[in-house]
Amino acid sequence: MYSFNERIRYSELGEDGKLSLVGLLNLFQDCSTFQSEDLGLGIEYLQGKKEAWWVNTWQIDIGRLPALAEKVEIGTFAYNFRSFYGYRNFFLKDANGEFLVKADSIWFHYDLDNKRPKKPTEESLKRYLAGNETRLDMTDMVRKFDIPKEYGLGKEIIVSKNDLDTNHHMNNAVYVDKARNSIEEDFKVKKISVQYKKAAVLSDVILPRITKDEHSYFVNLADRNGDTYAIVKFEY
Repeated sequence: MYSFNERIRYSELGEDGKLSLVGLLNLFQDCSTFQSEDLGLGIEYLQGKKEAWWVNTWQIDIGRLPALAEKVEIGTFAYNFRSFYGYRNFFLKDANGEFLVKADSIWFHYDLDNKRPKKPTEESLKRYLAGNETRLDMTDMVRKFDIPKEYGLGKEIIVSKNDLDTNHHMNNAVYVDKARNSIEEDFKVKKISVQYKKAAVLSDVILPRITKDEHSYFVNLADRNGDTYAIVKFEY
């Protein structure tokens, strides 16, 4: 397991004075990136091998989001690998060690030159699995959504330079932020599920297709032809 301690910053808050959803995702992404860097398997290593780890699926169970200046621990660990897929948990704990948020995720290892998934090396797997951790006790992950056929259109989104990561794709956390901002209603999120389908790049146009039911919002971030970049479900 890898973890670091943090104090919630004003720049990470939403308008309710609590850690924002994009702030939460950024903390989780930072945590896994720090672990990879410390293991010698970070960005420079991957770029040298023309490889990348890309996230396929997120599931995030939210008990409580921390407030300004609250001390927290952010942690992560990989608990399984199958072929080119990696399975990784994340957590956010308060100063007393109580879980505030638990998350599960599926990643895939990608060969940038050949443009296809590739199994990671045995050496890298050994480094990630050295702690022999098991999956957190949390709700089961939904691997595939049934995309609603009825929806309302949100406001058009144009991918800007500020949205991009080092892969020149829209950052994974930004999809969740864009999806939440496409919904006008204010609600308290209890669970987030995300499935990424294709990468959005600079100047792409995204048209959110929004469907509401009794306990959730379903946002299909699609292009003008209806092809999906990412699907985000917020349960409340």
